[in-house]
Amino acid sequence: HTDTLGCIGRKLSVLRACRLVLRPGGRMGFFTIYVSEGLAPAAYDKALQSGPSYVSTRRRNHRDLLASAGFQRVDEVDLTAEFLATTRAWLDGRERLRDDLIEAEGAAAFDERQGDSRVQAEAIEAGLLKRSLFLCS
Repeated sequence: HTDTLGCIGRKLSVLRACRLVLRPGGRMGFFTIYVSEGLAPAAYDKALQSGPSYVSTRRRNHRDLLASAGFQRVDEVDLTAEFLATTRAWLDGRERLRDDLIEAEGAAAFDERQGDSRVQAEAIEAGLLKRSLFLCS
């Protein structure tokens, strides 16, 4: 699954269900956006406000969640640099299409999306948000 986990409040329940449906020897892969580990409380709160609605893992890292769900092996590929590049590309692309998008979605919606993307880019640049590919078995 792609970035689904970052939008779900009950991550451990979902990961347990994923583990249950895997065939013996099966693997699961997923991309997710998450709050960086070891942040001070104020930085953690800023990261929560900058990412998807359910980006929080209640300060548990993904490896711990996956182990609790029954996965034995977890490999992680850090894609944070690509996440930042994509966020910037969306910002730039939407800005290039500004007039058309304002006509289609309205100025308020356009401004809100651009603002959210700017906040997200700043959080990624500050090391508050990360994105990884997890491969689990």
